[in-house]
Amino acid sequence: MKVMYMAHRYHTNMNGIVRGWLKHGDEVLFCSQYAGRIEDYTDIEPTVIGYSLIYRFFDYIYVHILARSNPMAINLKVKCGFPPLFKLAAQIKRFKPDIVITRERSLYSVFTYAICQYYHIPVCLYRLNPIWGEPLKQDLLHKIVRKLTPRYWITPCLTIGTDFSGKTEDEDAFWAPFLVEPQVTPEEKEYFQGGRINIFTVGKYEERKNLPLMLKAVEILKDKYPDIHLRIAGELSNEFHQKIYDSLAHYIREHRLDDYVTLQCNLNKSQINAEYKKSDLFVGPSSGEPALISHLEAMSFSVPAIGGSDNGTASYIKQGETGYVFRDRSLEDLVEKMEQIISDREVLKTMGRNAYEHAAEAFQFEQYYHSICQILERFGQEPKNK
Repeated sequence: MKVMYMAHRYHTNMNGIVRGWLKHGDEVLFCSQYAGRIEDYTDIEPTVIGYSLIYRFFDYIYVHILARSNPMAINLKVKCGFPPLFKLAAQIKRFKPDIVITRERSLYSVFTYAICQYYHIPVCLYRLNPIWGEPLKQDLLHKIVRKLTPRYWITPCLTIGTDFSGKTEDEDAFWAPFLVEPQVTPEEKEYFQGGRINIFTVGKYEERKNLPLMLKAVEILKDKYPDIHLRIAGELSNEFHQKIYDSLAHYIREHRLDDYVTLQCNLNKSQINAEYKKSDLFVGPSSGEPALISHLEAMSFSVPAIGGSDNGTASYIKQGETGYVFRDRSLEDLVEKMEQIISDREVLKTMGRNAYEHAAEAFQFEQYYHSICQILERFGQEPKNK
C-alpha cells in the first residue's frame, strides 16, 4: 500500500508509525508545509511543499509587523497557510497514493482534499481532537468547513483527561494511538542512578507547559526526600522561550534549588532517550495539551509517568498501575501523586515494570493499521498488500 501524509511539519512522534508502515512492506511519502528545526529524520526525509508566494508575503507582514509581540503568531500558517497548488497536485499525481492522511482542518487540508477528490483518492484527517467530546457545532461556518474537508478522521486521543461521562462519541473518528518501540526492559533498567531519585520533564519553554509548577513541587518534596533531582529538557529557540527559561533559572537561584534542578536546552532525540534511560519518574505537567507522547515514551523505558488531566492522551496512563493523572494546575495534587511513587522504591520499580508492559502491548503498529483499514472499508476499498 502507498500511504501519503500531508502535515504542517514532520514530528518525531511519527517515527513509530513510519517505521511500522515500512516494516509492513508499504511505501510512505511524508509531505510537509515546512521542516522543523530539531526533528529526527532517521526513518524518512519529508518532502517540503511549502506555501504559496501570496501566503508567504502575508505571513511575513503578519508575523514581523502586525503581530510581532505575539509568541503564537508563527502558528497562524498551520490553519491559514495554503500551498502552491500545482506543486502539491504534481506530487500527489506522481506518487499515486492509495490513501492520503492530512493534518487537521485547515486551508492546506481543504486544497489537499480537493486535489485528491479530483484523482479519486481516499482521504482522511489526522486530528488531535478526542473521539469522545462535545457534540459537533452546527453553525454554518463549521458545517462549511466539515464539507470542505474529509469526513473520516484518526486521532491518538480518546478524551481530554480520563473522564468519559457526559461526552459524545464521534462515529466518524477512529482511534489510532501514538506508537512506541519498547526500549529498556525492567530487567535491564538501572534505577536510582547516582544514588538519587531522578525525575524528568520534557517540553518547550512555554507558559502552558507549567514548568514553574515542577520547581515548586520539588521545593516542597526536597526536605522529606533530599535525594530527588529534577531535570527539565526544553526547546529554546526564540525570545519567548528565553523569557520562560530565564524566569525558571531565576527561581532556582532565588530558592536555592541548584542541587535539585537542572535545566537543559534543545536536546536531540538520542539525548532525550539518554535522559529517559537514567530517569526513575517522568512528569508532564502541561495544560491545554492536545496529545502528549512523552509519558508514553517514558513508559517504554520502564519509567512510571505522571500527567495532567488537561491532556488528550492522559488515558494512556493506568491510574495507580503505570503512574497517575493529577488535577490540572493543582500543586497539591501533583505533590501527592509524586510522593505516592517516590516514597517507596519498590512501588516505583513495580510501576516501571507495568509501564513497560503496557507500552509494549497497547501501542504498537497493529492498532494503528487496523484503524486505517477500517477507514478504507468505509470507502469500499481494501488495503493493497505487497
